[in-house]
Amino acid sequence: MEFGTLVQTLTDWVVSIGSGVNDLPGTVAFGLGLFTWFAVEQVLQRVFNGLKWAILIGVVVALGLSLPYLFSTVFGSGGPS
Repeated sequence: MEFGTLVQTLTDWVVSIGSGVNDLPGTVAFGLGLFTWFAVEQVLQRVFNGLKWAILIGVVVALGLSLPYLFSTVFGSGGPS
């Protein structure tokens, strides 16, 4: 099962149960809140982890493009003035 499909299925399930949360016993409502918090935390962790890698790759690419210029400037091997 794809991650997006799993998230959508779990979201639909929580919303359907959450619509009648006032009728649930306190421990079940607490468990639902705990499960929802955990699921959202996991989704956000995966999104931010992907974003972290995108930022790191962007920094590496930016440094890779500027390192030749920096070396030529620092070691005085000619570069544009």
